[in-house]
Amino acid sequence: MPSRRKSIQLSTQELIDVYQWVKQFNLSKDIKNINRDLTDGVLVAEILKHLYPKLVDLHNYTKCYATRNKLDNWQTLNRKVFSRLNIYLDEEMMGDLASGSNGMLEVLLFELMAKYKWENKPSYYQHHEGAQKEGYRGEE
Repeated sequence: MPSRRKSIQLSTQELIDVYQWVKQFNLSKDIKNINRDLTDGVLVAEILKHLYPKLVDLHNYTKCYATRNKLDNWQTLNRKVFSRLNIYLDEEMMGDLASGSNGMLEVLLFELMAKYKWENKPSYYQHHEGAQKEGYRGEE
């Protein structure tokens, strides 16, 4: 059997940030155990629908318990949504997501959170960068 790659580890603070971030969404089901409740991809699709409403059609994802069906949901998310966000999941990652193993759900959620926050950062940064290009140095 081939060796599994080492899982990406989030710090305790990063995990806390992810859990708090996920709690802000009004989802169809309360999350009691992230590694059980998100394995079918449906609640992740709901989170993505809140963040990127035009990219996600919730009817494509069905609540399920069978691993094969969970994998189908993750493959659909990967093909239809994540690829448009420049996030690419390989088969092993999707297997980890569907089984709730190796902390992959938290890692994916952390990446989504960071990506969304970066894309929607306050316009101060864009204004400040533009001002520097026009000769403003912020020293006056």
